[in-house]
Amino acid sequence: MNSIWRAILLLLALLTAHVALSQQPQLLYFTDAHQLYALDDVPGGRGGVARLKYVVDRYRQDNPQLLTIHGGDFVGGVLYGGLFKGKNMVLALNRIPVDIFNFGQHEFDYGVDHLQGLITAAKGQFFTSNLIQPDGNPIFDLPKSLVKEIQGKQFLFIGLTDQMNTTKQDPRIQAEDIHVAVESVLRQQADKAFDQVIVLSQMDLQKNRELVRRFPQITLVLTEELHEYDTQIDYVGQVPIVATAGNMSSVAAITFSDAGRPSIAIIALDSTIKQDPQMLRWETEERAAVDELLGEKLGHLQVALAVDQGRTGESLAGNLITDAMQSFYQTDIALIDGNGIRNAVDSGDFTLEKTRQLLPFGNKIVMVRMAGKDLKAFISSQLLAAKPKVMQVAGMRYQWDKRNNQVLFPTLSDEEQYTVAMNDYNFGKLDVPVDVLVGAESPSALEDFDVLKRYVQKRQVIRPVLSKRITIIEKD
Repeated sequence: MNSIWRAILLLLALLTAHVALSQQPQLLYFTDAHQLYALDDVPGGRGGVARLKYVVDRYRQDNPQLLTIHGGDFVGGVLYGGLFKGKNMVLALNRIPVDIFNFGQHEFDYGVDHLQGLITAAKGQFFTSNLIQPDGNPIFDLPKSLVKEIQGKQFLFIGLTDQMNTTKQDPRIQAEDIHVAVESVLRQQADKAFDQVIVLSQMDLQKNRELVRRFPQITLVLTEELHEYDTQIDYVGQVPIVATAGNMSSVAAITFSDAGRPSIAIIALDSTIKQDPQMLRWETEERAAVDELLGEKLGHLQVALAVDQGRTGESLAGNLITDAMQSFYQTDIALIDGNGIRNAVDSGDFTLEKTRQLLPFGNKIVMVRMAGKDLKAFISSQLLAAKPKVMQVAGMRYQWDKRNNQVLFPTLSDEEQYTVAMNDYNFGKLDVPVDVLVGAESPSALEDFDVLKRYVQKRQVIRPVLSKRITIIEKD
């Protein structure tokens, strides 16, 4: 056989393989799209909608029936989310476009009504299998599951959201037990035969593994980031559990065939990936606008503020923030969950960016009046929970003795009434009687970072100190 015929046969083989691939069902999956433009915190950068758009377009060119899926968390969770509250991300994800959306808990950071507006603006399909209204139906009357036919194959999608206790609470949103929700979907669809049963999951690896073991019908789990920078693929038997890297740093391209478990290719969205020109222009303009906004100098910080310190005891950042809250409303006491202080900041010029790094969620500061015994009960419930949360405070002191799990409050009287400043996230966790003096909907209720901004601007030079507000006695 001469070289010309060999070349022709090779070309025909490649064309045949290409046609076969384009006829196989394919999904592109990514998660945690917190920010429109790329991050430069690792060599080669990561993320950005311009890279994502390029990858999606290349795959869709070869396979027009490609489904693009976002696993959840595009609204809050980081500084950018606090600035734009998901509005710009919806516009960007519409341009990708994203076909299917699962909910992350941070979709609810700015309230149910705000989220409903984002859903209306989105072109893709939202659904949920376990987030329900008080009447038991899925929230916003969305589908409980999705059935898609791709290249003649039947796909069932189940959408699950966990950790709803870490976002803004609203009685209109309830989280049904994960296993009960999955069993309900499978029962509803029992009369149909599916080639693939795919779970979109906002859960940790252990819960995903347990889910697969309990429901052998599941053939694939696409879950939330397990690491900010790394993609992780685990298996329970033949069932893959795929967690792409955070902030849409990577994309999973999943190809299904009749030969067994799917083929999974991981595409890192770094500098090796081309960028869609129009989306890149948008990214560049957005970055410049954000940098200008956040560069405003407010004052001078004389000490660095660590973040982990506030999760294990009294912290400089916690004292600064609660002092600002107490000063804003002139209350007896102020408090904030140490986990709500998200990032460390260096000493030096204190800019608006640093207020947003410390407090990226933009929670409203509210004021309530409550009895000392009820305030004690609330703080104790947070400390003694399965996952303890240290409450940073101003205007009071407490002692937590871990040896006997006892919490003492030497400065609080049970029957005395105290005015308390707190964010609306912690307010939503209260299960004790309070008088609301300034609610989250009041015009005078500012976002937490704005309260801190005003405090720093007024004082100009800031040097928080530890003052024995919190004493923790460790176990022997």
